[in-house]
Amino acid sequence: MTAQTNDLIKYFANATVQYTDLFVTSLKANVRDTNRSTAPFFNGLVITLSGSANFSLDGEVYALHKGVILHAGPNMAIDITVTSKEIWHYTVIHYEAKCNTYSFEKGHFEIETGSHHKMEYYVQQLIHFDKIPGDLNKLKCKSLFLQLIEFIVICAKIQTTSNAAEQAIAFMTENYALPISIAEIAEEVGCDRRRLAYLFDKQTGMSPIQFLTEIRLKKSKEILRTTIIPIKEIAELVGYQDGFYFCRVFKKQYSQTPTDYRRQYLAD
Repeated sequence: MTAQTNDLIKYFANATVQYTDLFVTSLKANVRDTNRSTAPFFNGLVITLSGSANFSLDGEVYALHKGVILHAGPNMAIDITVTSKEIWHYTVIHYEAKCNTYSFEKGHFEIETGSHHKMEYYVQQLIHFDKIPGDLNKLKCKSLFLQLIEFIVICAKIQTTSNAAEQAIAFMTENYALPISIAEIAEEVGCDRRRLAYLFDKQTGMSPIQFLTEIRLKKSKEILRTTIIPIKEIAELVGYQDGFYFCRVFKKQYSQTPTDYRRQYLAD
């Protein structure tokens, strides 16, 4: 599964996280690595350094490459197949977490971050200082890990909001028949309502409510043309609980009532 950004923020904001260790390794092209499991007591972040692979945790497969990070929980069955023609080079960063207020159900999920030089910097710095003994470098690793987590969450948030308009369009197209509000749509796609309105206008030239209204009214016209279902029921079928309000919206949009619109097709 893909982690919802708001869930990710809530998790790391409320969890006590402690960097543990990391390892860096590689798998050759077309190689499969199986019959292993994740660390018994720690969570892990699987971060691609180069190449790509299908990484299975407890039977669920994730396509990993730069820009997609995999979060793994303890004691999970691993099955890896390299999908790139080059070596898949990656690191696994282990950490302990305690969170009494929020947790992910499965413990494994992907985080879409996009590829960023700053993230690569944090990862490489963490790899570098992890190799050096001493308490000062342990402290440095703790600090770098928290900075990395913060940047991952920020990138995930940016990634989500940049796709928010497309996600909202898909959600509305699929759920227009439900009595959904724009606030609920914004929450569904993990985006602030004002930010969603801005992205929506930029992509479609309409506000979210205009787009939702357009979908509903176009569907209602189709039903009016092809059935004799009562107007009140049609209103409910396209997401309006109030038949009178539906008629007002329809007339404002098309300069005629639903009954008048239907009559011209019934006459044919």
